Amino acid sequence: MKEVDCRGLNCPEPVLRAKKAIQEINAEDILVIVDNQSARENVIRFVKSQGRETQWQEKDGSYHITITEGKTADESGKSNTTDAAENVTYRAEVNEGTRENPVLFISTNELGVGSSELGIMLMRNFIYTLTKTDHFPRAIVFMNSGVKLCVEGSPVIDEIGELQDNGVLTLVCGTCLDYFELKDQHKVGQISNMYDISDLLLGADRVITV
Repeated sequence: MKEVDCRGLNCPEPVLRAKKAIQEINAEDILVIVDNQSARENVIRFVKSQGRETQWQEKDGSYHITITEGKTADESGKSNTTDAAENVTYRAEVNEGTRENPVLFISTNELGVGSSELGIMLMRNFIYTLTKTDHFPRAIVFMNSGVKLCVEGSPVIDEIGELQDNGVLTLVCGTCLDYFELKDQHKVGQISNMYDISDLLLGADRVITV
């Protein structure tokens, strides 16, 4: 059995490592170890979406999730194939409706409203996760404080560069860089203008604002 130790790892790393193990190992059983309930539920939900079995138990303060093939069982050992089928169907419907690569509009260097520290961490995790997905966005537009993600000191410069290397167009608002006096610190992305950005957004089938 392949063991994937994800203790101490933040979201979304446990799911990404479980996904990699499933892709590499195929039919072999996999043991994923996590140390918090959120990671446990996220891994189980992903595994169900892949049509695989899961069983878990708490051991030594951690959660040991066994991934196999066949009927899915919950912690009490009861069959949970209905939930698994619903997850697979739901994922298929979502993917079917979102197959067209969207344009992402990022207008802040934080994700969500509330804690600024948490928002910065979530945005970093979001950009990192984009590099691990099966379907990249068509383009990403960085505007307002979102341009801070593309300058010296940003924790996601390498990730944005990786997205560019995979064909993702990245446009960075030049006016915004000037406003924050960051143009000299620009490191990644194509400096652009409102005309080109507007043209891209208006011509997109779907725009997702982050």
